[in-house]
Amino acid sequence: MFIEEFVVDDPVALGRGLEAFLASLDLKHEFAWSSGARELPTGVPSRFLDIYPDRIVDKYDSFGIVYVRLWLVGQNPTKLLMGIFLGAARAEQAEPRRAATYVRNELENLLDPLERERGFQYKTWADADIWWREQGMSVRAVTRQFEQFMTYKAVTPNEGNYDSIESDIGRLIATVDQAMDELEPIREFGKNILLLYYGENLPAAPATTGDGFAADAAGGAATTVADQAQPQTPQADPEPDWFANLPEDPDLGDLRGMEDAYEKVVAALAAGKHVLLMGAPGVGKTELAEAVCRSVPQPYDVVTATSDWTSVHTIGGYMPVPIAGSNAEPLDFIPGVFTEAMAANKWLIIDEMNRADIDKAFGEMFTLLGGKRKSIMLPYRKRQDDGGYRRVVLGMANAQQADTQVYGLDPSWRLIGTMNTFDKASLFQMSFAFSRRVAVIEIAIPNEADYRVIIETAVAVLDDDALRDAIVQLLVAIFAVEGGTGLGALGLRVGPAIPLDIVRFIDRMRRYEDDPAKLVLTALESFLFPQFEGLHEQTADIAASIAAGLGMHELPVESIARLRTFTGAME
Repeated sequence: MFIEEFVVDDPVALGRGLEAFLASLDLKHEFAWSSGARELPTGVPSRFLDIYPDRIVDKYDSFGIVYVRLWLVGQNPTKLLMGIFLGAARAEQAEPRRAATYVRNELENLLDPLERERGFQYKTWADADIWWREQGMSVRAVTRQFEQFMTYKAVTPNEGNYDSIESDIGRLIATVDQAMDELEPIREFGKNILLLYYGENLPAAPATTGDGFAADAAGGAATTVADQAQPQTPQADPEPDWFANLPEDPDLGDLRGMEDAYEKVVAALAAGKHVLLMGAPGVGKTELAEAVCRSVPQPYDVVTATSDWTSVHTIGGYMPVPIAGSNAEPLDFIPGVFTEAMAANKWLIIDEMNRADIDKAFGEMFTLLGGKRKSIMLPYRKRQDDGGYRRVVLGMANAQQADTQVYGLDPSWRLIGTMNTFDKASLFQMSFAFSRRVAVIEIAIPNEADYRVIIETAVAVLDDDALRDAIVQLLVAIFAVEGGTGLGALGLRVGPAIPLDIVRFIDRMRRYEDDPAKLVLTALESFLFPQFEGLHEQTADIAASIAAGLGMHELPVESIARLRTFTGAME
């Protein structure tokens, strides 16, 4: 019984059991397997087992390949996520939902029996059932992977259900075996998936899912971009009143003391404004933005701004794009992150917004962010299936312009940006043109009492009472105290995400070091010091405050030298 060996993590027995299990199945293609382990960004441990058709492509998780993935997540209880997974070598940069819609359409006759008879299902990022949230943990940067499961089922593995789990896995493998024939030629299919990630070959999606690439301006049935290219008359229907349907008690996950900020954000969004969240590093700005989107509920994308951003990254521009069935790669208009999010009516969360030159990066978007159902004509043309080209329009379609390719903007679409207050003086200044188009909301650091509770909850993972108490005392002195010692004395307090990272680091590092102050200092050098980039004039004060919080007369010479590498202070 190989599934038991997978659960108890016995690689040798797992290999023998899995080989025997595969040999017992009546399969047309040869199958191989690969396993591994990693800690999720939430700090939750996980292990995976991939069972894939062998010798189809050089790398089994390439674009377009589907295979069986078993994903063990968490501890006490451990959940097993099992399903058919879509290979995508650059999933962190791509759009799994769009490709998933395409593949599900191609394999509908195979997936439908699984879901009707075996209880498998497909869920998107916005509505995935994340069980470890019950433990008060963040799910940021994890749930996107659910959308690469074409269909999946979550169970709690135990001795009583190992047989049924293996039966389900056998059915999944048989389905993938059949899929290999239906997706032939596989390389051509993989190219189509790659095109989807670029924004091409877009399938129409059901009107109720919001998964299609574009929706009509009135928020009605979903359409493809090609459908929108036809002449339309701008609609004047009011926005849906999602504000009235917000939950009384929003699910803010592990964010404490954020209720006031949440209320301000949803009120500003409901009033028709885009929002910029400002606050110290680690305070939970991006996590709050995601919580707001889930409360609406509204599909959303998260991107991180960079100093390299131009309007090509945000709005779009010409890029070489392969043509299915051909080696040609002519230039074509490829939508940027703004255009893709708008056309799919997915709200856009831009992290670290002030790392980009907003005037240069936003370009024509300033016109659309001003509201009032405007449209702009871009200096680009989009290739059509018949080989012709149409001019690219963002916003509302003009009925008099039949030769346009419209990327529609729903009036309910919103942008939420985040900005670190530590960075605002050293990076690009916030454009006045941008500030007039957004509501700026300050996200405060939790008060001392809430901060202490957050730290005390986090250190529960440490099973040594003496170590746990010492770590709490040190972290509270450095991070939580609002005045007197630590960062509070300098007005440089940061959010709880940083001490939470430190606790997870200490839980591993204590294998090599048992002195609490040394453990915390080692972690500070890796997680806190980089936040002080450019604060060269405050280097001495920062070092003195951290030393006081650690109960030291002064920091070791090597620690001060490391701090200087980030602050830029000269000796």
